Amino acid sequence: MPPEKNSLLFGKFCFDPEKKHSTKNVFLSHAHADHTNFLKKSTIHSTPETAEIAMKRFEGRANGIRFEKISFGEKKKFDGFELELFPSGHVLGSAQAKIFDTESGNETAITSDFRLKDSLLFKGAKPLHCDTLIIETTFGRPEYIFPKEEEVVSKMIKWISENSEKGLVVLAGYSLGKAQELTKISNEAGIVPIVHESIFEVNKIYEKFGVKLGESLPLNHNLKESSVLIVPPSLVNKYLFSTLEYFDKRKIFSAIATGWPDFGGQYDRVFCLSDHADFNDLISYVKQANPRLVLTDHGFSEEFARKLNKLGFNAKPLSRHQQRILSEF
Repeated sequence: MPPEKNSLLFGKFCFDPEKKHSTKNVFLSHAHADHTNFLKKSTIHSTPETAEIAMKRFEGRANGIRFEKISFGEKKKFDGFELELFPSGHVLGSAQAKIFDTESGNETAITSDFRLKDSLLFKGAKPLHCDTLIIETTFGRPEYIFPKEEEVVSKMIKWISENSEKGLVVLAGYSLGKAQELTKISNEAGIVPIVHESIFEVNKIYEKFGVKLGESLPLNHNLKESSVLIVPPSLVNKYLFSTLEYFDKRKIFSAIATGWPDFGGQYDRVFCLSDHADFNDLISYVKQANPRLVLTDHGFSEEFARKLNKLGFNAKPLSRHQQRILSEF
């Protein structure tokens, strides 16, 4: 898997902090944990959906933090720049940011994590025309080209339906994003799944904001009530399936939904289901945005920058730079 990302600074703003930073104003593109290194007394600028998910998922850390909510399409003025948010197609509330520098007139787009194609739950991101593009490159190598999602979902429904008649199907997916897709897929297979508490809380927020997943039951010593269990991958270890099989007295059939083909390990099946853009869609985004400068961030940033340079773009990986201040590039 690729290395972790760092934090990006724009003036007095820090965008998606993964590491410690000194700014009091933070832009949060979405509520995955690797984007949420909050400072106490920070002001977090995000969509209303992201704010609600972050406050629920990180309620201990979020104490004393103020959220300023920005809706999609709303322009917000700050010292030296104007900020506008657009859907990124990644998870509920996830946003791309477009920054208009009021002094230079330059426009910068920050994709953060995004998906270009429509997913089971969301419309795909629209490429933003800009002078400078900062693009997330998690799957920035040509071997990461994903199959059509409808084909993957069809195979999953068939596999879940067949094996749920023979035992307990255990599906692993991140509590925010993938688990909600798995909830919907399970319902489409005709089964109301039992889900881990962390997943159930996020499911409720999705439903509150109008994203229909179908029913789910919170895990509470109630495995006999369903033939599908959805858990975060962090809870899966070599003992989990044997322990479930021993106490539940049913054969376990396990699968994980992920874009990483080498993530399988202890699972019976790996289904290629990702809420990120694959390599082809990364190329497509850059071509449509047509920026003068591309800064690649996260994942295979160096490899992807080299590919873009061969295609005639001016691209640099952010990972080579100690300072992540946009004005330095």
